[in-house]
Amino acid sequence: MEVAKIAPTPVVRALHVLVPLIKEDMREARAAEEAAGMPYRRAAGEKLIEAKAQLKHGEFTPWIKRNLNIGERQAREYMNLARVTAGISEAAIPFSTMRDTINKTRNNPNYGKPSAWHAPIKEAIGKVNINALKQDALAKQEERALQRKLALSLIDIGFKALAAKLHPDKGGSREAMTRLNRVRELLQGAVT
Repeated sequence: MEVAKIAPTPVVRALHVLVPLIKEDMREARAAEEAAGMPYRRAAGEKLIEAKAQLKHGEFTPWIKRNLNIGERQAREYMNLARVTAGISEAAIPFSTMRDTINKTRNNPNYGKPSAWHAPIKEAIGKVNINALKQDALAKQEERALQRKLALSLIDIGFKALAAKLHPDKGGSREAMTRLNRVRELLQGAVT
């Protein structure tokens, strides 16, 4: 019996390109797992409501800890999901995750509405002259470009003046010229 050999996968994308793609796939998988579990969390919530009705006051939390190995908070979140989706078909559950359920159903009448501090911020942003900022940024960028050009010219002038004295053909040495070339490269690298 011959074992089929699998040819190695050709390298198509660089590793630095693959990392964010893999991470996104993993996020999508977690989101899909969360969404797929919502009907089961709802069903668990319905049964928790049924169990709580059979217990005396104060017995529910110890009962869930003893029998289900979950915390009271998680149990209450499941029960909340069951209550707010009662009478809704599984396909029509309006929440994609438990976090979404909690955020949308918590006793917060302002959920989804901008809070009071949004208005002053929007007003302040509205007063900002974006075009003036862009023009200012362009002027600064042009100034930096001119400064770089001037710095490179100064480096070249200084290099030529010193090279005329340090070049081996002009009475200098190879070591002096090597040093001068290194310094010029360092200066040019610092300017660009």
